[in-house]
Amino acid sequence: MVGNDVFLFITAVCFLFNFSIIVNANSNAYRQVQSRTWDQAISMAKSFVEQLTLEEKCNMTSGVKGSCAGNVLSVSRLNFTGLCFQDAPSGVGDGVQRSTAFPPGIQIAATWDRDLFFKRAVAIGEEFRGKGVHFALGPMMNIDRNARHGRNWEGFGADPYLSGENAFYYVQGLQDQGVVATAKHYICNEQETHRSAVVSRNQVRTDMINYVAYSANLDDKTMHEIYLWPFASSVAAGVGSVMCSYNRVNGTPACQNKRTLNELLKEELEFQGNVMSDWGATKTGIESVLGGLDIDMPGSDGLMGIALVPAVQKGTIPEARIDDMITRLLAPYYLLGQDQGYPTLDLDRDAIGDHYKINRQIGMAGIILLKNINNVLPFNVTTNYSFLVYGEAASRSKHGFGDSGFLQLGGALYQGGGSGYVESTYAVDPLTSLLSKARKSHLQIRYITNQLDINVINASFKSHGFTNAKCLVFISAFSSEGFDRLDLHAADNGDLLVSIVAAGCAQTIVIVNSVSQLNLEAWIDHPHVVGVVWSGLPGSEYGPALIDVLFGDYNPGGKLVFTLAKHESDYGTDISLTENSNYKEGVFLDYRHFDKYHITPRYHFGYGLSYTTFSFSQLNILKAEEGQRTASSQYRQRRTRSYVNIGISRFYEPVYEITFVITNVGKVYGSEVPQLYLGFPAEAEEPPKVLRGFERVYLAVGESKQVSLILTQKDISYWNVVNQRWAIARGTYTVWISTSANNADVKLRSSFDV
Repeated sequence: MVGNDVFLFITAVCFLFNFSIIVNANSNAYRQVQSRTWDQAISMAKSFVEQLTLEEKCNMTSGVKGSCAGNVLSVSRLNFTGLCFQDAPSGVGDGVQRSTAFPPGIQIAATWDRDLFFKRAVAIGEEFRGKGVHFALGPMMNIDRNARHGRNWEGFGADPYLSGENAFYYVQGLQDQGVVATAKHYICNEQETHRSAVVSRNQVRTDMINYVAYSANLDDKTMHEIYLWPFASSVAAGVGSVMCSYNRVNGTPACQNKRTLNELLKEELEFQGNVMSDWGATKTGIESVLGGLDIDMPGSDGLMGIALVPAVQKGTIPEARIDDMITRLLAPYYLLGQDQGYPTLDLDRDAIGDHYKINRQIGMAGIILLKNINNVLPFNVTTNYSFLVYGEAASRSKHGFGDSGFLQLGGALYQGGGSGYVESTYAVDPLTSLLSKARKSHLQIRYITNQLDINVINASFKSHGFTNAKCLVFISAFSSEGFDRLDLHAADNGDLLVSIVAAGCAQTIVIVNSVSQLNLEAWIDHPHVVGVVWSGLPGSEYGPALIDVLFGDYNPGGKLVFTLAKHESDYGTDISLTENSNYKEGVFLDYRHFDKYHITPRYHFGYGLSYTTFSFSQLNILKAEEGQRTASSQYRQRRTRSYVNIGISRFYEPVYEITFVITNVGKVYGSEVPQLYLGFPAEAEEPPKVLRGFERVYLAVGESKQVSLILTQKDISYWNVVNQRWAIARGTYTVWISTSANNADVKLRSSFDV
């Protein structure tokens, strides 16, 4: 609901989120299909449903066996060939070959670049479409609440606004290719421990499985302002499907939770697509149907499908609800024109194209420079020609690419494990790329990948010609669906490896190849650790991307999407080992928590260095009056998809334009990410500051650019738990333009009154 008494009313319907000059997501060059409106699609779906028997309709509420991870039954008499549902968020997964392993969510988020958000999704969509897959099971947008969560690498980090931006552009990039996006895992699925525990089928109720999974217990404000935020962004973008999760929410399983599925998603957010279960997350039949679940996946549990026919005949489930379920299932199919010339299903078909190019670009753009003492980076091949390389994470695994499904097999990491894993056609490790660079630039390279061979490592420092070498130490940390990390330390005594090398090498550069947060305290202050590069999970072009950064062919500009703490306890949240995960921190998560309790982290959310420097000036705050401001006008014009959700777009109307000038005052071409943090009046009971805007700006030496950011209705609102609506607080709002969440990095400051 909207409080019209406190909202600034603007009549035009708008595109979602901050206007960014460099985003060309509206270009027809990226669109494969001519989509329909939701009203048109729903009408066509209803016409189809009218032709089905009760048995046929019920059968379509449950998955069936087939070629894909999930399959919807065909209806041959109506020329409907069924639907294919397939993982993963970062490429065509589930063991499918001839697919690209794109950099995962955590890496694309670290680029802070909406243009790349969109282009990555376009490329992913092209591969799903090329293989004839109808529903892609992504994006994953669960918030990085717990640093040890095994699936953080699939998502977009610890901030709901940044996650929402990523989710929005993923949905539109994918659906512009005619592939239905699936927002997951709905909702509050922030740990793997106790996420699902099936005991047995209930002996009294045959349509129920005894079920104990952890319950995420949280208040209404926290739900709306943190965990629901990116899902709302997805719905606003026009997402066709939402996947409910394994866990419980405030005591009720997520896939039969009337509050989250019916009231929040379908009513408040006006979501018109379908809700599918995560695989095996359905625990009841009738309760799930009435609670808002539309299709049970993979369907082997016998809880829905044909088992619903008796419940409909007895009146326990209204047939109108079954009709609604199938209408919601088929509406996205018609919405994106899958009924018109969509490719036939062939998971072995090659649809890779030249996606290695965008893969490499994203890999580079998401690499973060954390430490660079005396500008040790980038390397100059005319003066830096001797390199010692240490660590198994520098090279390929003896068993393949270094990661596999659910297990870490050693070697460089390109992605994490679980259902989000993509079987890549290839992957290039850093050592291979470094040796290629050596061939071209006549570098001298020696490497030791057995990081447990301490004697050999110590002896290497005295090698002839290497006494003044640069030492590259590669460490990694892996995680996967199915289990949470035991700690936040590097794998295989990585901290010890860094300490040993730093003790013997005065110019040690550490490359951190990690799924998410890591504790760096064992070595970060060592005087010989002069450089730290957070490579993250750069995808299959890892090696070339990293070498381009190390040698200055690409100026790093990635930024952290979480805080790196000095102590694990500093985060204030952790994995629950009981059946209850209590979100007592409320909206004070990650940098918001550090701000509230005045905790100094090692590296702040949003932090990342560059090889050049920038200046900021001329901050202005203007009301976004319709038709009078360039940025607001362009912002509105970019909303051209027919499939966006018209109902909730009123929340995303421009209210203010924030403009300022950024100049590259350094010596090389590079990029910076100005971040807009907003401080609310006391009435809102918000954290000291929250992220509400950003743009990655690329500038030549001496070049200046005026940046325009938009604040929307929702951006300046808080969730009023009493009135149950978004409301704008009366009073003074503070605007900070910063290069991280660190107050010391604030470049410009101003305010406005409402």
